[in-house]
Amino acid sequence: MLLFKIFLAPVLIGLVSLAGRKWGPGISGWLLGLPLNSGPILLFLVLQEGRPFASAAAVGSLLGIIPWAAFGLVYAYCCTRLPWWSSMLAGWAAYAFVALLLLRLHLSLVWSFAMVIAALAAMLVVFPRPVYSDIRLPRRRYELWLRMITATAMVVTLTAVAKALGPLRSGILSAFPAYTTILAVFNHQHSAASAVLVLRGVTMGLFTAATFFLVLSTSLVRTGSVLSFSLALAAAGVVQAASLVLVRRHN
Repeated sequence: MLLFKIFLAPVLIGLVSLAGRKWGPGISGWLLGLPLNSGPILLFLVLQEGRPFASAAAVGSLLGIIPWAAFGLVYAYCCTRLPWWSSMLAGWAAYAFVALLLLRLHLSLVWSFAMVIAALAAMLVVFPRPVYSDIRLPRRRYELWLRMITATAMVVTLTAVAKALGPLRSGILSAFPAYTTILAVFNHQHSAASAVLVLRGVTMGLFTAATFFLVLSTSLVRTGSVLSFSLALAAAGVVQAASLVLVRRHN
């Protein structure tokens, strides 16, 4: 299983990065709306801890979308004025603050989903627009490999500590913006506008993640794991396809 984790993370971040090079940073961010990080983590939790634990963790992952989006919003506002490391720390601080607030809430699955959708819509309204006057630096030859190595380290670490945190906390932690951080930082080193486009694309794509977690959490307690993940992926695919029109308009 550890070897699978090590293999999956770099492949996913590598494909998303290559998609960004071909179709633009907004598209690579939008692809992160797919549960590329938390989805595999929830699958590992099913195998390690069972379906009830993973179902509860999926609710945490659903709520974790709000701090995930908060990271992107704060980073986007900071990156036009601050270097990448300051923007990253500010974004992580926003994530941690919002995540801690959510741990105090006790909402049903439906109300959690409604709150997530409302929060994403509000963030998109106030999201900053990219400024294209900044300097674009050339890409480094080893950048793709560095992205892949970083993604592997993050995913292995997150899954290692999940059991000790419990289902809700591990669910929220599974929505930690690991891949989002990688794409934001590396695009920021080329231009702040690229980072903003990536992060806005991520926010648009998070409606897909919300749908995935809603369906998965509901179905895991009623059906088998294979059918639950299949239904969740099918529902997420419909939402993802519908959101592509909006992303292309703003990319």
